[in-house]
Amino acid sequence: MSATAAESTLLDREMGQAALPVLLMATDQLPYPPRNGITLPFYNYLMGLQAHYQLRLVLFVDADHPPDPQAWADNEARFGAIVQVPLRRRSKWRRLADELRGAEMFQHGYQLAAAALPTLPAAERLLISPMSAVAKWRSSGLAAVAAVPLAVAALNDCTAAEYYFRGSQSFGGWKGRLKGLLDRLRTPLVARVEARLLQPYQHLLLQTQTDADLMGRLVSSELARRVQLAPNGVRLDYFELTPAASSRQIVFVAELSGEYAAIAHWLVQEVWPLVAAGDADCRLLMVGKGASPALQQAIASAQRVAHVSFVPDLTDVYGQSMMALSPVFKGFGLINKTLEAMAAGLPVVGGVAAFNGIAEFRDRHNGIAAPRTTQQFAQAILSLSQDSERRRQVGLAGRAAVASQFRWETTVAAIHTLLQA
Repeated sequence: MSATAAESTLLDREMGQAALPVLLMATDQLPYPPRNGITLPFYNYLMGLQAHYQLRLVLFVDADHPPDPQAWADNEARFGAIVQVPLRRRSKWRRLADELRGAEMFQHGYQLAAAALPTLPAAERLLISPMSAVAKWRSSGLAAVAAVPLAVAALNDCTAAEYYFRGSQSFGGWKGRLKGLLDRLRTPLVARVEARLLQPYQHLLLQTQTDADLMGRLVSSELARRVQLAPNGVRLDYFELTPAASSRQIVFVAELSGEYAAIAHWLVQEVWPLVAAGDADCRLLMVGKGASPALQQAIASAQRVAHVSFVPDLTDVYGQSMMALSPVFKGFGLINKTLEAMAAGLPVVGGVAAFNGIAEFRDRHNGIAAPRTTQQFAQAILSLSQDSERRRQVGLAGRAAVASQFRWETTVAAIHTLLQA
């Protein structure tokens, strides 16, 4: 192609984009690379909606911990110039007072860290995600000055439900139980703030019907009527592989700090000894960052347990494993790692909430999809480790369930329909 023809093609593309409506998309993490439950959906929303809109990305950044310059450049190369909104965290006492009076949640509590707000491009539509970005949109002052007629908040899950269900988990010893109780006591305060923050939005996106029901029960029945289900998708082509039939490896993938730290300890110290005693050949691989020295010591002391902080490609791990574990009991949200393992054809032994949004699969495979005690969880693992044909059948059923219900194309199309209203 000649230089003149190339310039003409580029000009045609830019003119075509200029004819599209402007969509503001606001978030608080750089979307590329998609690496967690926040950036994964937002990145796929960007990729799917760019054919229908001129996208203008707005990013809330912590002024005391700015993004890596190279990562920022990589994102601007993909999505165009990013509007930066610098914020700074308020003091703990101020955040506590704000939550008690129903103004803002304690874990949010940011204020503008610049002399003036940045100028936003004129737009008639806003898509903002996650809930922390909704809070920052308000606390920064943008909500008061940006006149956007149609606003959609992609929340992933119900924040009040997160605090309510933390009190139902029995992991983490007395400190974990005490924190869970305090979080549960905070639920009405969190729900009051959540209702206030979401009131201006015409549409709310949640990932599961469980979250929509909890929104109505804990936050507001009126807000629950605005909910559109928008489950995460999975790239089936990326996870299209056949698990090794002769493998004896079991894999657990998670961020090993925060709420999963106590679960990881439980898995290594209570569940795994029962499994190792019942199956002398199986081994456990734990993949994830954030393992504390205490957890690392527990892993080192356990039989046939290994840990790696990072793998460049999870499909390599899934392809060398016979099953995956998803010990999630929190009662809300959609668990991406469960979906990815199922898409890879691995049977998954999960906690009662690991299959949120996949109720039909959970009910059909109840023995492995809803163990509630240490003994039941270990027995579910052993029942699969000793039956290769059942592993194959459950793996096929899981992949079919993901293929039929969790497609990015379907979710993005539903969001596009809302934005056209």
